[in-house]
Amino acid sequence: MKKWKGTFTTFPLRRGNHLNEKGFVLPFTLLLLMIVLLLAFASKDLFISKYQYLLNMKSIHERNVSVSYAILFEMENGFPPLDQVKTNFGEVMTTNRVLTQQEAQLEMTFKRNEKVFLPATVVYNRETKQIIRWE
Repeated sequence: MKKWKGTFTTFPLRRGNHLNEKGFVLPFTLLLLMIVLLLAFASKDLFISKYQYLLNMKSIHERNVSVSYAILFEMENGFPPLDQVKTNFGEVMTTNRVLTQQEAQLEMTFKRNEKVFLPATVVYNRETKQIIRWE
């Protein structure tokens, strides 16, 4: 068997000009790099905005759960009014007021991390414990 003597290349050799790409590789590489970086930054911003949205929605749901729990607690216990109901997510300050013989009004103010949110008002039937209006 003969021994092969020579170099192995994947492209045909040309004399003196075998590695000339005529300036195509560098601009093409830079264009691909810019596209990849643009997609990476866009996906990062999208992830952060969705994460902030989910955190905001979580706090809104926690506030709604706390206020609903305070309403249920006040409706079941009736009068005299309780000043504060503490939940896992914050404090709810309540104010009770009798409107008619059958209707009562609850006004709840939610407080969390030293922030006080707008009050919610509920009018309910004292006998049936059904909510008539929620404002």
